Formats: sequence, C-alpha cells, structure tokens
Amino acid sequence: MKLASQRILLLNPPHTAIGSRVPDDHLPPLGLLSIGGPLLDAGFAVELLDADLAPLAEGEIVAQVIKRAPGILLVGHAGSTSAHPTIAALATRIKEAMPEIVIIYGGVFPTYHWRDILLQCPAIDFIVRGEGEQTALQLVRALTTHGVWAAVPGIAYRDDGQPRATRQPMPISHLDDYRVGWELIDHDDYSYWGGRKAVVVQFSRGCPYLCNYCGQRGFWKTWRHRDPQLFARELARLHREHGVEVINFADELPTGSRAAWQAFLEALIAENVNLILVGSTRAGDIVRDADILPLYKKAGVLRFLLGIESYDEDTLHAIRKDASR
Repeated sequence: MKLASQRILLLNPPHTAIGSRVPDDHLPPLGLLSIGGPLLDAGFAVELLDADLAPLAEGEIVAQVIKRAPGILLVGHAGSTSAHPTIAALATRIKEAMPEIVIIYGGVFPTYHWRDILLQCPAIDFIVRGEGEQTALQLVRALTTHGVWAAVPGIAYRDDGQPRATRQPMPISHLDDYRVGWELIDHDDYSYWGGRKAVVVQFSRGCPYLCNYCGQRGFWKTWRHRDPQLFARELARLHREHGVEVINFADELPTGSRAAWQAFLEALIAENVNLILVGSTRAGDIVRDADILPLYKKAGVLRFLLGIESYDEDTLHAIRKDASR
C-alpha cells in the first residue's frame, strides 16, 4: 500500500440522524481528538475536519479532503451506528477521487461489525477495534514506515479479499498515558448548555455491570479512571486558557469508584474554577454518595442523568441491572 502523503486528516462526518444535534450548540469530537493527541506527540502532521460543525454536504467534504491532500484519513463519529451510512458513502466518494489514500475507520459500530463493513465497503482499508489511541498510533507507524500492519493488535483488514482481524490488545491501563489533542480545535466553535463554551471529557472508561441492553462494556472491557488530580488540572487549564465553562462527561460510570470520584471533586474544588459539570451515572452511586453530595455541588455538578430503567424487581433481574428498587 503506497502512501501519497504522510499527512493525517481526522474526519468527523455530519450526523444526519434525528435528534443528533442541539440547536445552536455543538460539542467537539472527543474520540477523534483522543486519537489525534498521541499522533501529534509522535511527530505526525495531523489536522481535524469537523464536517458536523456546519454541517458540510458530502460534496464539500470530498472537496475539503482533496484540498488537504492527506495520505491517511481516520474517520469516526460518536453516534457511530446511525452515522455509518454517511461514513460509507463518504469513504466511497473520497476513494474514487483519491485512490491512493488510506482510510481507517473506528468507533463502536465498526468494532462490532468489522466483517460486514470490510465486505460491503471496499473503500475502507482498515478498522480500529475498541480503544483507538494505542492501536491507531501503531497502525499509522506501520503504514508510514515498514508497511507491515498484520502484527498490529486491534485492527481488521482484508487478506486476499477476506476480512481478517488481529488479536485484541489489553485495555489501556493508564489513561493518562494518552492525551487529548485539544489544539486541533478552536474552542470558540463549540458550546453547550445554552451557548456556553464546552468540551466532552472522560474521567473513566468502562462499566463493571452486565446490563444486557448495553454494548459499551464489550467495547471498553474494564472500568478504569484518570488520575483525579491530573484530570482536575486539565479541566482547570481548559477553563483558564480557553474559557471553557461546561464539562460534559462521556463516561458510562464516572462515579464508579467513590474514592477516585471524591478525590477528583476535591481536586477540582481546590483549582477554584467556575465550571458546570453534567453527565450520567447510576442512581445507586448517588444514593451511596449522599454524605458527599455537597462536594458535587461545590465542584460544579449541575446535572446527572440517572439510569433507572424500572422499579420492578423481576425486570431489574431480567436485564441484569444488579440493582434493586
């Protein structure tokens, strides 16, 4: 596979599903920024095209990609299932216009459906399965140096026209080893909660529970968390240097460890920044933390959506919620 250029473009496609956008507000694509940070730190020339921001039409996106002339295109979307048809159509048009470009696709949907995608969309060359920071970096290094990618853990590709997948790597143990590439965005473009400058973050990944309706546990595998002090320091820096006001947690379970969550709240309070924190968690964790809810408020927690699927004990047991009413 010959690369016309070693420049890397991260593409956040427009999300056309109903209800995917909040009027006048837009949040940055955390997944792609998380891939971009390690690539930047490894010395690669990386750029982000957030086509969901305007949003851009397909023809405009293809023209922008041609203009930027990357050798590698990494594409993904937080709403990966409903965004997949758009991604497949874009990949086809981009590959027709730039036959030598390498297209890498990542996210929850391609992680689970890599076989079908590789069979149905010839324009997509590789799929990153699961966490992407380490895998994408290793794949890009292989493509830009020796060209031997079959040994890279966590990818899927074609071998003689047939989909193949390499072994899955161990989950990233220390989330702080890979930073978010915040410099790839203009913070003025992103807002939430009524026009306030905002970002999406993750304090933790994964969930130890086995709810049978949720696919996230199979994607993240195990629950881990960032260093509470380092994480609080990062949020404070985003506020002081870029004016960020709202922190939207993308975690499945940010409060999974009471000790770690309390340490984060205390560290953020010590930073003395005026932030609004919003996210989702389990109702049981809020009950557990009844005595430290004043810390939640002081740190800036304004809203947590709670997972309360049913008050019926039989239903809770059937969906393996591991909770009681």
